[in-house]
Amino acid sequence: MKRIDSCRKTDLLVGLLFAGVVAVLLAYRIFAYLCEVTAFQWWMVLLGVLCAVLGIGGFLLARRAWKRLQYLRDHPEE
Repeated sequence: MKRIDSCRKTDLLVGLLFAGVVAVLLAYRIFAYLCEVTAFQWWMVLLGVLCAVLGIGGFLLARRAWKRLQYLRDHPEE
């Protein structure tokens, strides 16, 4: 995530934060769908993996962008 650490554009960081939040929400929706379906299908495993990747990746992306935004707020000279 070296690009986020060197990024100075707050618009891009807010966009990345938004994308991370949307990814986590999408992962939650996929998980909720998997819990509603009673019959097991083979593609449910793929959806479960996608859910995990979206959730973890989205959380890490949002967390990193949020930390960088906080750093830029506290150090405006950078």
